[in-house]
Amino acid sequence: MRVVPAAPPGVEGPPDRGPPRRAARPATRHPTRQTTTIALTLKLLLRLLWTTALWLPALCWAQAEEVRREQLPMSFTLGVESVRLPQGEHMGLMGGTALFDIGSDFGLGPAVYGAVSGHRGGLFVGGVELQRRWGLAPGLCLSTGLFAGGGGGAGAPVGGGLMLRPALTLLQDWGPLWQVGLSWSSVRFPSGQIASNQLGLTLAWRSDFVYYTGHGNTWASAWSEPTGLGFDRMAATVSRYKLKDGSARNVGLAGARAERRTDVRGLTWGMEAAAAAQGHAAGYMEILGTAAWSVAPLGATVPSWRLGLRGGLGAAGGGAVPTQGGLISKATGTTEWEFARGWTVGAEFGLVHGVRSPLRAEEAQVWVATSLEPEGRGQALSEPVRTEWVGALHHHTRVLRNAGIAQSLDTIGLELDRYVGEHVYLTGQAHSAFAGAAGAYSIGLVGAGVAATVGPRLRVGAEGLVGAAGGGGVSTAGGAIAQGMAWVGVNTSPLTQWRVAAGATRTRHAAGTSGLFELSWSHAFGMSGR
Repeated sequence: MRVVPAAPPGVEGPPDRGPPRRAARPATRHPTRQTTTIALTLKLLLRLLWTTALWLPALCWAQAEEVRREQLPMSFTLGVESVRLPQGEHMGLMGGTALFDIGSDFGLGPAVYGAVSGHRGGLFVGGVELQRRWGLAPGLCLSTGLFAGGGGGAGAPVGGGLMLRPALTLLQDWGPLWQVGLSWSSVRFPSGQIASNQLGLTLAWRSDFVYYTGHGNTWASAWSEPTGLGFDRMAATVSRYKLKDGSARNVGLAGARAERRTDVRGLTWGMEAAAAAQGHAAGYMEILGTAAWSVAPLGATVPSWRLGLRGGLGAAGGGAVPTQGGLISKATGTTEWEFARGWTVGAEFGLVHGVRSPLRAEEAQVWVATSLEPEGRGQALSEPVRTEWVGALHHHTRVLRNAGIAQSLDTIGLELDRYVGEHVYLTGQAHSAFAGAAGAYSIGLVGAGVAATVGPRLRVGAEGLVGAAGGGGVSTAGGAIAQGMAWVGVNTSPLTQWRVAAGATRTRHAAGTSGLFELSWSHAFGMSGR
């Protein structure tokens, strides 16, 4: 009801006109209500947008935090064949390949070949292999493949070191995981004098490359199998051989070893590689398969101290070390102590024995190892660790040769990077020459690097490494070498990247300094953390 105020005293009020009539609604009344409705709607929308803006990053982060277990089918092959060299000489060649399924029955991965009989111990070739498998019948398939890589050694006429090996392999299933087969291959060194066709024997087995995507913690009881290639521990090794050939020569080696636990407590198997870094044996290299057993003699009081035995068998040679055909064996006693969670130091003492060769040596070795996988099941794992597989081509601008001249050379290599923090990674690398008249020149390196993301698709980093190098007529002053470089990477997907890098390598003498350029491709995987 409308209230009419009373007139002031002495002032006559308005005449009484009966009950007041409802005033006409102002023309602006309806637009005001509409405006208010629109304002409220906009306010609600703004609140919704603001709430979404606040929560969306958290929701996206939560989605990114979800860890997913992935697996990539893969297969391993191990083969042996007899290669015919000029003048009728025969060389036993053993090769190992790890092939990742890339779809459409194709497999791609790293491979290495080495001499194991004849007179060319020390010949090694590393590179990449592409295979295609064709099903012929249940349990029977034909594999067609092509290997390309670089290497050489032991004075074999390999020219610049480039090796091509097309092959056909007939494989028959032998149980659910294993295959046996017969191969035909053609080994060619285009810039050298080796061109040989031969038959060979092949053993293959299937596996899965397990990895994680996403971020955050996962649960070991749910996914308890090892990730990656399944290795539980990685060690950096420093060894010394005292040759017993009357020369009293001591050869210093630097290398690495990867190990995997078995279901038998204390029993492990693995692979190790090393190269000469001092002792006038530049060019010597070895790659062995190993098996070890250890026990904690004072388990109740000192469970972190263990004693054991280790044996090894594989290919070796170069650097004027008398391995003849290249096959050697090792037997050592071991002691180790886990001084911190996931970190172990150890020492080994034993004998090195050449198979069908005069090599006899005493070995002393020290090593430090880090665990790659959790030791127990049913415990919370840490966030998946970024691990990168990198295929690299290197161009060395000025490499000093034993003849006193310096010229360029090119290498092909494999690099494995494992991150120990958001920006810090450890790296191990192996490279072999394929061009530059330095066949047999190889480099093995370990080191560390830093990396950072500077844009949606751009990463930058730098790394420093030390190791051993030699062979191919390259002057390395005993074998020790250091390398440093800076790199820029462009992501082609969340997990893959192309990189370019520039740096330098240096041996013990100043004339051994060379500029270095790299073109590489990397693929990142999430591996279990400790």
